[in-house]
Amino acid sequence: MQQSQLDGRMRWQCPSCGYVQYENPVPGVGILIEHEGGLVLVQRGHPPGVGEWALPSGFIEADETVEQAALREALEETGLRVDLLELFGVYSFPEGPLRSGLIIFYRARPHDITTLRAGDDAQDARVFRPDDFPPLCFRTHREVVARWQSVLGLPVGNLNDTAHKWLNFRRAQPADFGTIVQLMRLIPAEANMDDRKQASVMEQLRSNSNLEVWVAEAVDADHPDRPVIAFFALSFARTLTDSHAWLDALVVDPGFRRRGVGYAMFEVAMRRARERGASQLLVDAKRGSERAQEFYRACGFGSDEVQLIRIF
Repeated sequence: MQQSQLDGRMRWQCPSCGYVQYENPVPGVGILIEHEGGLVLVQRGHPPGVGEWALPSGFIEADETVEQAALREALEETGLRVDLLELFGVYSFPEGPLRSGLIIFYRARPHDITTLRAGDDAQDARVFRPDDFPPLCFRTHREVVARWQSVLGLPVGNLNDTAHKWLNFRRAQPADFGTIVQLMRLIPAEANMDDRKQASVMEQLRSNSNLEVWVAEAVDADHPDRPVIAFFALSFARTLTDSHAWLDALVVDPGFRRRGVGYAMFEVAMRRARERGASQLLVDAKRGSERAQEFYRACGFGSDEVQLIRIF
């Protein structure tokens, strides 16, 4: 197999017979099991997100319908037999966690809540009230739970704040600049940054008034020193009639990826661009790795070299 340009994408193709290996998203199913105004959540026992909380969910087997998969996953992960109430949403996760996929969510009601227990692949299973939800480890789960709260008329807090109580977002300070430069080396285009380029970056961080840099700190009990684990940089330009924001970089420490940190940082960047009066947020979608490009597409950008999101 070798990489070939087909249909506007690089794909694996056999040079002898022409066979193309298409990488398609895998389908999954998630269940919002409702009980007395709350939802059943499971504490994951296997990667990704070991020890973190999520909705009961899993991949659909080849020989079952989506509805059958939902009933099976509910029983396997929570011990509950449920009735499906309605199809509640379909979400994509081109950024992973393990590979690209889409997940179909159902609302459901248990036959007998007293049978609730953690399944073989879970550490715990409980009913949580909306005002006591723990952080959820998957972006799609956070989004569908926020929609569930909204549709049912329940108070909806800031999704970013609810899902990332262990993170603190703030403007970068001079003491952070060294860490930011080290994180920048994770960008493929900056992997071989020399001393001259590093000095230039440090000078931009210190003196560029059109540049706004934010960092994320881990503030949970496991990280009492509050390490900086991610940053993003926004630059602003004013035209005769409008203002634009450029997402110059967004980098997350590899040890903290697949936990929604990048998406949370992107939400903060969008908010800052809006607060500064920008009407568009632009990004060079080709600058990052393939994973980074998948992340930008998941955020709403396209696949061209320079993409924009309109801010309302």
